Amino acid sequence: MIRFTIHPMKKYKHPVEVKVDNNIIKPLDHTRYLGVIIDKQLNWRRHLDHIETKIAPRVGLLRYLSRTAHEPNIRTMINIFKSIARTIILYGYPVLLTVDQNIWNRIEIIQNKALRAALGLPIYTSVDYIHKITNLPKIKDYATTLLNSLSK
Repeated sequence: MIRFTIHPMKKYKHPVEVKVDNNIIKPLDHTRYLGVIIDKQLNWRRHLDHIETKIAPRVGLLRYLSRTAHEPNIRTMINIFKSIARTIILYGYPVLLTVDQNIWNRIEIIQNKALRAALGLPIYTSVDYIHKITNLPKIKDYATTLLNSLSK
């Protein structure tokens, strides 16, 4: 059980108690529902931390694949990125479309790290250059387009 309040840091005199079969269910700070981690302040930090920890080994795999291939094909590496990294980044995206721009910036950073690793580019490579050579939109634009195509 999560209690959403206007002032999440405020301590209330009478905390909410829910009893089911004489068992008290205590409020939680966060919960996971259909793979999306929702916290009581709806700031999505736990969900982003979860995405980052889940995608880190996949970024390492993309980096390994781009370095070990004799001449890696850009299209192949982008398809691998789409299948093992972008699917995790975009899971639950309809909920995330309502979040603050700072959250989208953080998600964009995650995507850019994965793209740099897939293409074998150094960390100082421009984001605009990455999106230009891959012909991939920014993650928020892609999520919005995807939702619009599904709603038609």
